[in-house]
Amino acid sequence: MSELDPPQGHPTSLHDGVTPLPSAHKVLKNYLLEFCQLVFDGRNFPLAWSEDQSKTQINIVDKYAFNLDQVTQNPSIVASRGPQAWTNQGGIGRRQQVNLRSGAVTYTDLVRGAVTLSCFAKSGLEAEDMAGFLFESLQSFRFVLRNWTSEATMGVKPGLFKVEAVTMGEEALVKSNSRPNLSVVPVAVAAMVQRRWSVEARDARKLRQVLTTLTRK
Repeated sequence: MSELDPPQGHPTSLHDGVTPLPSAHKVLKNYLLEFCQLVFDGRNFPLAWSEDQSKTQINIVDKYAFNLDQVTQNPSIVASRGPQAWTNQGGIGRRQQVNLRSGAVTYTDLVRGAVTLSCFAKSGLEAEDMAGFLFESLQSFRFVLRNWTSEATMGVKPGLFKVEAVTMGEEALVKSNSRPNLSVVPVAVAAMVQRRWSVEARDARKLRQVLTTLTRK
């Protein structure tokens, strides 16, 4: 299996710079979508993704930008985010550091979430092959995913903190009266991203004096 071209840097935090980076739910889904777009390059699997819709051999999209009619032209991988939650693993009170001069307190915590990558195709065998390749690719690059990032899609470099589990489900049929039956095989990814934020005390604002008059009728 070919190696990904790693860019510079090893970011694992969502808020390491001056400009706030995307929220955890955007990182989980968008990062995995971008990973899929890169591994389906036509070298390790006979389908190549392209930004040009007239040239792409596979659609890799968010579920909100997808309809089943697209599968009649090309196989598709559709990302759907599941529940996410704070893990409360940031240490004592989730404090990371305290600035004694300014009083600013920096907190850190991990967000655990899941994304399902549904592999749609006109035949069950093709859907299984797509899901199997993706399943093995995510396992092969699970440690690389902590370090590797790209600016191609998101414009920032957040990274995943940890890929906890990758599971592949069984094939299912998507029946329809208006189109041929389609096959879908899900690949679920459980991962964590790190979130950091700071809180700084400021002078309280004084309320304006407001005079009120009660009149009884």
